Amino acid sequence: MLNIVNSIQLTPANTQTSMNPEFSGSFQGATSSQVTQIDNSQTDPQSLLNMIQLLTKELASARTEIEQLRVQTAHLQEQLNQQSNVSNPTNHLNPSEFPPLQNAATALLQSTPWHQPEKLQQIKDQLTAQRQQRRLQRQEATARLLQPPSTNQGFKYIYLPTKARVPIGQIRSRLRKLDINNNRIIDIHYPDRNIVALLIHNDYEDELRQQLQRFKVTIKEDSNPCDPQVLRDPKYADRTPAEREDLAFMHHCNRIERALQYIRTPVKFAVARYFYSKGWISKQLLQETLPTRTINRQQDIDIFFFR
Repeated sequence: MLNIVNSIQLTPANTQTSMNPEFSGSFQGATSSQVTQIDNSQTDPQSLLNMIQLLTKELASARTEIEQLRVQTAHLQEQLNQQSNVSNPTNHLNPSEFPPLQNAATALLQSTPWHQPEKLQQIKDQLTAQRQQRRLQRQEATARLLQPPSTNQGFKYIYLPTKARVPIGQIRSRLRKLDINNNRIIDIHYPDRNIVALLIHNDYEDELRQQLQRFKVTIKEDSNPCDPQVLRDPKYADRTPAEREDLAFMHHCNRIERALQYIRTPVKFAVARYFYSKGWISKQLLQETLPTRTINRQQDIDIFFFR
């Protein structure tokens, strides 16, 4: 009997080391109290047998709980692995389908003109040609200034058909693509629907016509901005023919006055005289447009001598 008691006293210490720490405290307390009871009743075999059965049940229960915790831990670990796979789907992609960004950037850099001598030389040639063209245009403008007055003095509007009413800047850009010198186009406006008017000097008319004919652009020779047919507004439908003629001429004069504001000097002065000779602007507007430098200089002389 004493051997049994001794084996029981050794059991808690051996069991505590292999048991889950969560149950070690309670198991140790119960074991200590039970051992105390055994010491008090060493001569009672039935008590010892009951104690052995109780300890056996508690040990089996602890082992069962430990096994359940192991199963639960394995299940949680599996769920964690599945979530990691879902959050990182690139692990399942084929690397060959997605090349590294460094290689893509290198390929893009190599495709630029600066790494291709032929394209770089082509760009340089284009820039050189543009500079040469502007240089020739400036030289021609300077040469015209040093020439005697032309016998074909005056200006003229050339009317061209157009499919849409686009901004004036786009019209000049398209004329430039047709190798037309925009410096010789003094004014551009829309006198009627699907018609654009180009104001030029008489000396440039032949060259402009040849360039337009080269690209099969027809000129509307019969276009008249003062024709009553240009009045598209329905509110003028009930007016008499004479009133419609007056209204058409009035709108044309308004367009001419607006155009005169955007013409550069000193061409603006000659154009203003041409518009006045056609009756498109008033004498007051002509005087306001022409330079007053001579008048101001005469006033300064009068003040100097008669102060």
